[in-house]
Amino acid sequence: MPQIRLMGSNPSSVRETAEAMVRALRASSELQVGDVSEVPNRRGPGLRVYVELLLREPGPEQQVTVTVEREDRPGPGRRTQVRTRQPALPPAPPR
Repeated sequence: MPQIRLMGSNPSSVRETAEAMVRALRASSELQVGDVSEVPNRRGPGLRVYVELLLREPGPEQQVTVTVEREDRPGPGRRTQVRTRQPALPPAPPR
């Protein structure tokens, strides 16, 4: 699962930034916010915040149906030629 990691030496600043970012991500119609976890920094007083993200599956109201109709007729000679593949090596002789 994709993640965003925020980290810094000032835990309160990291926490405030993460809260603002999570609010903005939750307002998105394309992303779904998963778990948000705080992990203390290993080397000092800092903080790391992990935010898991998923792409939102389009719901019925977001799906778009497109119908295309061709107005022109293809002219003669516009067909593509189908080629058959030739074997790369000749068959092996019988033993």
